[in-house]
Amino acid sequence: MPRRLFLVSVFVLVMLAAASVVAQSSATVKATDRPLRSSRQSRAETSRVSATTLTTDTIIIPTYPYAAHLYTATNTTYNMPYRWLHWGEYQGSNPQPVDQAYTRLTLQNQWLRISVLPELGGRIYEFTYQPSPSNELYQNPVIKPTHWGPAEQGWWLAAGGIEWGLPVEEHGYESAMPWLYDISSGDDGITITVRDSVAPDRLRAAIAIYLPNDRAALTIRPRLENDRDVDLNFKFWLNAMLAPGPGNTVGRLGHNPDNVDLRFVLPIDQLTVHSTGDSTLPGEGQPLPWPFYQNRDLSRLQTWGAWLGGFARPAAAQDFAAVLDDNVGGGLIRVFPHTVATGLKGFGMGYQNPIDSAEWTDDDSYYVELHGGLAPTFWDTVSIGAHQAIEWEETWYGPGDLENVSSANRDAALSLKQWSWHLIAGVYTPRAVDSAHLTVWRRSTCEQLGDMVVADLIPTSSRYMIVPTTLPVEDLTALFTQADRVVVGYNVPIDGTPPVVHLNELSPYAPQPAFDVGWMGEDASCVRSYDVQVKDGLYGAWTDWLTTTMAISDTFTGEDGHTYFFRLRARDLGGNQSAYTDGLLGDGHVTVMLNPAPVLELSYKLAPTFADANQPIGYTIIANNTGLLTATVTLTDTLPPSTTLIAGSLGSSQPPTPTVNGNQIIWSGDVPTGTGVTLFYNLQPDANLPLAALLINTVQIEGGALPISRTARVVVNPYHAWLPVVMR
Repeated sequence: MPRRLFLVSVFVLVMLAAASVVAQSSATVKATDRPLRSSRQSRAETSRVSATTLTTDTIIIPTYPYAAHLYTATNTTYNMPYRWLHWGEYQGSNPQPVDQAYTRLTLQNQWLRISVLPELGGRIYEFTYQPSPSNELYQNPVIKPTHWGPAEQGWWLAAGGIEWGLPVEEHGYESAMPWLYDISSGDDGITITVRDSVAPDRLRAAIAIYLPNDRAALTIRPRLENDRDVDLNFKFWLNAMLAPGPGNTVGRLGHNPDNVDLRFVLPIDQLTVHSTGDSTLPGEGQPLPWPFYQNRDLSRLQTWGAWLGGFARPAAAQDFAAVLDDNVGGGLIRVFPHTVATGLKGFGMGYQNPIDSAEWTDDDSYYVELHGGLAPTFWDTVSIGAHQAIEWEETWYGPGDLENVSSANRDAALSLKQWSWHLIAGVYTPRAVDSAHLTVWRRSTCEQLGDMVVADLIPTSSRYMIVPTTLPVEDLTALFTQADRVVVGYNVPIDGTPPVVHLNELSPYAPQPAFDVGWMGEDASCVRSYDVQVKDGLYGAWTDWLTTTMAISDTFTGEDGHTYFFRLRARDLGGNQSAYTDGLLGDGHVTVMLNPAPVLELSYKLAPTFADANQPIGYTIIANNTGLLTATVTLTDTLPPSTTLIAGSLGSSQPPTPTVNGNQIIWSGDVPTGTGVTLFYNLQPDANLPLAALLINTVQIEGGALPISRTARVVVNPYHAWLPVVMR
């Protein structure tokens, strides 16, 4: 049993009892940290962010003397010179490797060490996790020319690392040529930009390699520039040569001292075969089911016979791919925009009957390749306009201790793996995250199967939870969220439609301060969480009561005589969010009434927002009694200055008739429960009022459980714009 699977098995057995409780109650699942390999850093140490540094030194690599036998030619389409190798001269010289010094630029933060070799094609040569001594990228112990590469060039160096292939397939012309470089430092990190040329009238490449202060992740920004006067069709592929683990090899049958169990994670269902030495597989250009073919899991290198290279068919389908070591851990995740960088390719030398390693090295080290290109295959090209550029951004980071990569983006990776009758769900993030959640739903029924609070997650550990379920992973949705913002998700449904929500019917009165409020939501993509707001009084301010809650009810505690209004919204698994209602009454209301009393909170006052200085202004006051007893109501409305009450306009819907006392309108009378009284009158603004004058008057209404006031504000202007609205 591989070491990692053994560790997971022990972990699962320890967690079974707690997980069984989760199956019955859907309670929060216990979490556990999975430290990365040989990490000895404490949480406090890794939570401190230190600035990225840059050092320059030299590295000695034994190198065959091929450079003395290189000659220059030019591809006139791209106006790009390239060096071809005279193999007769080279082999006739009885070449032997000699030590050679190469400039090395090293970026380092508290989690990663990244090295770049400008003199060998500007390649990224090292990608090492600081807690671990292992470089995830292959490093050939010698620099030795192979017969591979573009046909017209006739050679290529399998030096290792991540190289840049332009403008033709099979590693391009410049992967072993010296590149220029410049360095820029910022408050957030350091960027090394390598360039193949600054010469005019040619196709050029510039690759920005950025290591931020606060992430265990590397950002790569390729930029391809056409400085010619004509449009060009060209090819560009980056190629990562990987050998995860401490041994700088992925092994072969009979020689795998580090017991590497390598896995390609390509989220597709078919490859297009580029080439293979395995006669049991489809041939060049043919489709190959992925990852399973004739009961072989081709994602695992150890199931391979001879070499195999294949492209995502018809193109990359998702924004990530990975190479993992299932046994001792390690590997790299590549996150990229698959609609721009449409090409994705995996390649390996074989395992049971591999290519002889003497083709590229002097020891018995093996590696695999993970390619990313602008076009879907080596046979395709992309077009770039005259004096135009194409650029995009990729993020590369390790998988932590994840058993698999089910989904990934620049911020985090998720793993969902079935084991016996349980689901093991894991999350890794290359940045520090706190107060987050890892949640799993059954997609077909929207049932939440498990939820785990994730606190203090740092880039030296992953976090796992166990959910007892035998459901297929295809019927599950997993989300890793922080403050209800999706950090990364798996199998997330996207329908573009927000949830439909409603508040459960509320009793108009609560006989005690604490009362229950319930709600529901419906969405084809499943409701993820709710926000519920409350206001005290009809014209109170809406405030958050519950945010990002997964509950569908809660208990609210109010005060005697107060009326509380509620409104809600929800968001689905795809991130679509409904809107709060803008209605004055919200979605429902409750009055706390410890003893029967009249309630006048739903009373209001109407007046136009704007009025013409030459026209009367109409006012309406409605006193509604929604309480349990008849209200003896007194309304006192103070008229605004610079206005005159128009004779005969004052009236009410029921006796007695309103009276006028100076500048006040007064009405007193009984308003039975469930009824209301309406007062109405007209005011004439003074002719000498300035334009945009503001008229304000407030009515005081007493006789309910609480006294209330309602204010009208009218702007006097020269335009006839009568827009009746409810005024406070």
